[in-house]
Amino acid sequence: MKLTYLFLFITCICFAQEKDILLIGNYEPICIEGENIQRVEVLPDDLNNYQIIMLFSSASSRLNNNDLERIIDFVEHGGGIYSGSENWPLIAESNQLTQKIYKKESFGNYHSDKIEFASTYGNLQLENLSDLPAGKTTSAFPLDYRLKVEAWVSDQALILSGNIGKGRIIIDGGYSRFYCENTNELSVEMLSRFITYLNSTK
Repeated sequence: MKLTYLFLFITCICFAQEKDILLIGNYEPICIEGENIQRVEVLPDDLNNYQIIMLFSSASSRLNNNDLERIIDFVEHGGGIYSGSENWPLIAESNQLTQKIYKKESFGNYHSDKIEFASTYGNLQLENLSDLPAGKTTSAFPLDYRLKVEAWVSDQALILSGNIGKGRIIIDGGYSRFYCENTNELSVEMLSRFITYLNSTK
């Protein structure tokens, strides 16, 4: 019953989208469904039908340099990008993208049940939620003046957000909290806030 509720809740989030959400990478364990959710192994030729791209990093990326340029162009023109990673080796696509944009990559292997909030003025408004899950095992991301830290794990930046041109980015080092086996009301609420933030551009 609980799992059914969560599926319905996530589906409602996605139905609110005017354009599709594209999932790429290690999306199989991710608990997100909806008519406008598209899961692909290769980046489509046309990204105009999408509002958000959600990258769930795998151990080996299929993205090439042209794909990365197209994703960045998509975001610069108002799209939203979620760049999700875990601890090594599930960091491939995220590191490709952030290296291209910020010349920085995810690092580390952290074990913490709960995240620590950065401030009361986050873009994602996570601070008014309690006991948010960090993920099974997480990575962190270096600080950057172009990004706002939304949450920490073991004194390292776990979730960050920011603008790229007219679009927005979320960098998350603990996407395993969205695995179906780990999904609960709090992780669903986090996903809702992520999508809302990324959707507020086009």
